[in-house]
Amino acid sequence: MTLALQRTNWRARAGNSCPPLLFWSILLVCSGLVLSGCALTASAPPEKVGLRPAPSRTPTYTVSGRNIIATPGPLTVTVRPLAAEDVLAYFQKHRKKNPFGKMRDDITPFYLRIENRSRDQLTLDSGLTILKDQKNRSGAAFDAAELFQTFGENPTLLRAAQKEVLTGYLVLAPDRSREGLLVFPAIPKDAKAVFLQITSLYVGPTAFPLIFEFEVVPKE
Repeated sequence: MTLALQRTNWRARAGNSCPPLLFWSILLVCSGLVLSGCALTASAPPEKVGLRPAPSRTPTYTVSGRNIIATPGPLTVTVRPLAAEDVLAYFQKHRKKNPFGKMRDDITPFYLRIENRSRDQLTLDSGLTILKDQKNRSGAAFDAAELFQTFGENPTLLRAAQKEVLTGYLVLAPDRSREGLLVFPAIPKDAKAVFLQITSLYVGPTAFPLIFEFEVVPKE
């Protein structure tokens, strides 16, 4: 039985035997239920979305503006989601043409900076870095083969992508740092949260798996 039909029946009964105060109480409750039902109706996800850091849940993670900074042990890892204009600014800063200008709606890029403060060598296999949403749907970071397949016909764009996008195996000596981009496929339109998982990061023999959580928000 629908809410509208129930409200009609209550009104008919109220005319015969229901006290006026009880009738209006029932009417108000039913009106609230109808409005609540409208509020809970799922709406279509926005076409344009952005990412913002989720609140920090552990003491080794801090949020600073749009950055999430992880400081486990002797290293510092900074991750920041990038909008299309941020990607353009990044390549302009490094005096290179932006290879992703026509792919702005097809990618989910992040800025990554790693600082090795230990006495050991740091290694990162960026090819094992993945991006997941709350439904466990995942996409892997672009690797060298994908960059070549995408930009192989334009040597200038290919060189720019190869220089700035982190792909494959990275080795970082003690007291050194490295920055670059991690580029993933576009996230699903109905994603509510995404998790950037760095699964293969070592300082010496010690593993430092990291997870960076971001909320998906409508783009202003």
